[in-house]
Amino acid sequence: MEYLAREGVILNQTYVQPICTPTRAAFLTGRYPFRVGLGHAMILPPQASYLRRNESTLAEQLKQRGYATHLVGKWHLGHCRYDITPTFRGFDTHYGPLNGYIDYYKHDVAVNDAVSRLFGLVPNITALDFRDNTGVVFDKVGTHASDLLRERAVDIIKRHDPESPMFLWMSNLLPHFPFQAPDRFINQYPNSSMPGLREYRAMITMLDDMMGTVVQALKERGMWENTLLLFLCDNGGPFGFGANWPLRGAINTLFEGGVRSPGFIHGQMLQKTGYTNNELIHITDFFPTFVNLAGGNLNPELSLDGMDVWETLSKGKPSPRKNVILHYDNHPVSPGYAVRIGDYKLIEGYYDAFRNVTDAVDTMATDRWYPKPEDPNPDIPNIPPQPKPTGPMLFNIKDDPRETSNRADDPEMQSKVIQLRQFVETVTANAPPAFYPDRTPDIADPNSDENKGIWVPNWC
Repeated sequence: MEYLAREGVILNQTYVQPICTPTRAAFLTGRYPFRVGLGHAMILPPQASYLRRNESTLAEQLKQRGYATHLVGKWHLGHCRYDITPTFRGFDTHYGPLNGYIDYYKHDVAVNDAVSRLFGLVPNITALDFRDNTGVVFDKVGTHASDLLRERAVDIIKRHDPESPMFLWMSNLLPHFPFQAPDRFINQYPNSSMPGLREYRAMITMLDDMMGTVVQALKERGMWENTLLLFLCDNGGPFGFGANWPLRGAINTLFEGGVRSPGFIHGQMLQKTGYTNNELIHITDFFPTFVNLAGGNLNPELSLDGMDVWETLSKGKPSPRKNVILHYDNHPVSPGYAVRIGDYKLIEGYYDAFRNVTDAVDTMATDRWYPKPEDPNPDIPNIPPQPKPTGPMLFNIKDDPRETSNRADDPEMQSKVIQLRQFVETVTANAPPAFYPDRTPDIADPNSDENKGIWVPNWC
């Protein structure tokens, strides 16, 4: 990945959402996730929430323009009935789980005691969740899921006609928990006193290895020179492990460590390469950018929030995007938002989305800086944890990317705070309620006599 990033364009100011489901909704619709009701939090296994069918997806748009469309990896945009799953939402094929995570070897979603406490779920539910289109994959249990995804991606490439366009979304599970990797990757790292660190780093190495395999398959098939490759994460890295250092926060927080994604784009069609692009880009922008590259003429009725940033990506020109809603949550459990206009970013309300599962997180300090474990003298700012919900926090991201200096109370900054608040109020004025229904474990129970230990989309 390092080689591809440096040969292409490193994206240093590209934002996603703080957690997986909202980011996926934004990527596939080109709309802020609060507009489609999915801005609050991730969809949990026994929950009848989903990307509604009236929302047009990127896969549907590209399919209309003659593209073959494939999803290899997780979906995590709803699974309570079949017509909201990938092959009914524009993808020709889907291979992988419908939920947000699985055991990499057992291929099940295991709700053990720890997970049930974290997510407020009924414990002791363990059920298979690995799909080949709408069918269930039974005979691959025991093989690391990422090796299966690698094999399927290569097979798709080998079978594809190089003269025809293709959209392949490798929605990888790595390095999502549980932290599991084959020994051939774990053994590349020494023992560590921090539990899970070896496995976490091994998973990233495995991801890098997977990408190398896919790139080689594209080259052997004669498709690489016409391939535009985008690499992004769907949220910040986990707490600990130094995953987001030196940025503040982590997954599920509104600080830079939670919403700013490491990423790059690579392709022969890029006119300016080998540099770091610091222009403002949001995950919604890739919807209109990719569709326009595929033939354009987007219907204005789609009401996109995304902007075509091809000139920014391919030539390094200034981004048309000057502002972005990084998060907006109108759910009564954890109302809050984060917004950026120019260099200034405002956070207000709940700055993390963990409260959707338990009030206990109100006492957790999730706004910290998490250094690399091997750093003996990390430069950790001496700033006390912020309360939840918080009053306004205003940062100049250009001058203060680590978000150490809250300027919301500075007299000369009051007009900036008002400007950012008014922008949020205007953009979110017609936001629908969060589509986050109560969990229905009895109806969704995969261990019922009917479902036989499988997460089956038949209960909403």
